[in-house]
Amino acid sequence: MSKKRLSIVEIYEKFGIFIILAVTMIISAVISPAFLSASNIMNVIRQNVTIGIVACGAQLVLLCGEVDLSPGSVAAFAGCFAAMVQTASGNMILALLTGLVIGAALGFVNGMIITKCGIPSFIMTLATQQAARGAILMITKARPISKLGNFTWFGQGRVGPVPAPIIIWIVILILVGFMLNKMRFGRHIYAVGGNKTAAKASGIKVNAVVTRCFTIAGLLSGLGGVVLMGRVNSGQPTGGEQLEFDAITAVIIGGTSMNGGIGNIHGTIAGALFVGFLINIMTLLNVSAYFQQIVKGVIIALAVIIDVKVRNNGKR
Repeated sequence: MSKKRLSIVEIYEKFGIFIILAVTMIISAVISPAFLSASNIMNVIRQNVTIGIVACGAQLVLLCGEVDLSPGSVAAFAGCFAAMVQTASGNMILALLTGLVIGAALGFVNGMIITKCGIPSFIMTLATQQAARGAILMITKARPISKLGNFTWFGQGRVGPVPAPIIIWIVILILVGFMLNKMRFGRHIYAVGGNKTAAKASGIKVNAVVTRCFTIAGLLSGLGGVVLMGRVNSGQPTGGEQLEFDAITAVIIGGTSMNGGIGNIHGTIAGALFVGFLINIMTLLNVSAYFQQIVKGVIIALAVIIDVKVRNNGKR
């Protein structure tokens, strides 16, 4: 009995990002021996936890067949408000909850307007991106918020030898992975992304699923903002710029389809690490920050082209 061969689509979904990640690490190690040092690898992961957290939310939205361009601004808005609560109360838990609630609220607003008014998610989240960024710059007068005290634990703390941000990311990965693979809500997300009409016909409340995904994405953006502000030890109203593009890059490179319905959390983990390692090796090589933006833009374009070509070949 002959074994069934994997199709090009299945190979891409299962192994594509891991092959890309392995090749990137090998090339990086050859170019810069310092790249593979334990301290550098740990620092790269810790510095890119925010991208990883936000990417989890971006994946949920993309799986629904939608897109969210607001995470960077939401992270700055929620993170700065959390920092203000911290300086006013000295209570890091209250500050954390503030960031989470504000992020979730902004995500909920995105989801509700998109589903109730029929506005394309690209347009709505672009509007939120601009409004949230402008609002936090106005509220803070574009000045950073300092003296955060123990709030920095979220970005700089440790639990034993393991950095706290990495533990936070691991917890989020476990929760999102469990939701997608074991919960009915996760199955509904894939169904909505695969075919909204069919999902609605089968009794799934499509609008509710989409709104929940945007709400969770907003919550994770708020958490990402808290971790980011804790890492830099100040509430930065300009923080999180380009964060949404790094997160979307990680998710798409990780094998999640722009059309929705296809993707897994393992690919998103590898995608986030790929983005982090790529930025790190370019930094080690003193590559211009402007050129780094060009590279990331090209990668997004290539990832989408590969996604379209591979899946079209799989349908033949």
